[in-house]
Amino acid sequence: MMTHTKAEQVVRGLAALVLMASVTGCAMVGVGGKKDPVPRDAGLYAVQAGNLQRLDGDREWEMKTWPERSNLGPGIEFVVRHPQLQVSGDTLEEVVHLRRVAWVRSEISQEGDILPVDGNQWAVTDIDALDVAVKLESDGDVVRVIPEQRLERGLYALELNAGSARLNARVGVDWGSVDRRAYSAANCVDRYVGDRVPYRACSEQEQALASKWLAVHLVDPEMRESGGQQTLVIKGVVINTSDRPRRLPVLEAHLRTPQGEVLKRWQFDAATAELQPGASTRFRSEIPDPPRGARNVHVTFASAGSRASAGSSR
Repeated sequence: MMTHTKAEQVVRGLAALVLMASVTGCAMVGVGGKKDPVPRDAGLYAVQAGNLQRLDGDREWEMKTWPERSNLGPGIEFVVRHPQLQVSGDTLEEVVHLRRVAWVRSEISQEGDILPVDGNQWAVTDIDALDVAVKLESDGDVVRVIPEQRLERGLYALELNAGSARLNARVGVDWGSVDRRAYSAANCVDRYVGDRVPYRACSEQEQALASKWLAVHLVDPEMRESGGQQTLVIKGVVINTSDRPRRLPVLEAHLRTPQGEVLKRWQFDAATAELQPGASTRFRSEIPDPPRGARNVHVTFASAGSRASAGSSR
């Protein structure tokens, strides 16, 4: 026969279990053949050490819970639950994303002026380089989001964009111990006001501004032969179409197949470093023994990031 003391202990134990279930709002459900905690309510969640943690809420709740959500561990995984996942015609890769949050360095006006940032200096963008590779496992209206590698320290955003469902949440992985200056430099973007592409990597600023105001005109390439060696000669002009002086970035040429595959790329300078409004300058570059199969030549402005990896020629 159960004693009074033992009965009280059992009741207290059951009460604790009920309380825990009500706080976490989860059940152990198999997703992808694995027993994992799955939330009862729609939303975005982190999974760490077998425990669920809610990530999305209203502004006041987000500010209040940021200390807990900003210092999660690198082995974190995520769970998304929403009924729209069962009816959306899009693939999981189209509606669920994990991205590194970017630091906004500056705003670029429609006239090309570089201005201080107005408002929040952090942004979630669709720049491919900031996407985090994840494995997605689905079971009805539940999706497990598993990073392919342990997350590095930093800021991350989990997003669901499925039909009418628009959920997003930001989290930090050991954010309290991150070198903010180093993180900002590695995840830096500029905001382009009124542009079709609102954000670009900071390394593309010079290229983006040059492409907007400087027009590249390429004349028909020539193939010359001397001493049994063929040389491809590329020539053209760059015109400043704006009403103010513009500096010319390094030019970059691509040799492509008819299908668009790049067989060779290299960089070179135009004859002039800066153009006055309406002025033009010529460029010329020679490439010995161009690759076979090259049929198209494309000349554009090189981004800062590509200059370190591309060979140059004049």
